[in-house]
Amino acid sequence: MTHTRTPISTAAPYDLGALKDRGRISFDDDDLQLSVMGDAAAAEIERHCELALLAQVVTVTLRAWCSRIPLPVGPFYAGALAEHPITVELLDEAGIATPHPAGWWIEGGRYPVLNLTTSGSGVAIRISYPAGYGMDAGSIPADLRLAIADQAAAFYDQRGPADAPQGLSIAAARIAARHRRVAL
Repeated sequence: MTHTRTPISTAAPYDLGALKDRGRISFDDDDLQLSVMGDAAAAEIERHCELALLAQVVTVTLRAWCSRIPLPVGPFYAGALAEHPITVELLDEAGIATPHPAGWWIEGGRYPVLNLTTSGSGVAIRISYPAGYGMDAGSIPADLRLAIADQAAAFYDQRGPADAPQGLSIAAARIAARHRRVAL
């Protein structure tokens, strides 16, 4: 399985003031650097939790599939369906896409699942769907906003030491753990 993410929202997934408060930063000299760290922190939380924080289109390509396909990134974002509808296509050997000939339906929520009424035929199936909590940082759950701010503050505090701990900060890791999918 491969998947790509295409942003719908261009907003920042954090509030710069919240990042500065969390890092106890009272001056504006490092705002640009802190914004880069906020973006990096949000990307790390997204990858760690398999989440889309802000609205984006996720495109998944599978070479083998069954009638129930768990989608890799959640939550499903129904608010973007008017402009970014779900597409389900079958790919042939040449990579030419045709719409899936039979019906399908999606179970939304944090862990979206596509259900096919018949399997169709092709060498691969490509599914595009909108995911994310919303269009701005205010739509992201408060605990995840705190995780982003804490991770950005950790990045800021560790700007130089080569022997600093790697990975998510302790607070960000604990918060992110509540949002991760359980793998079997």
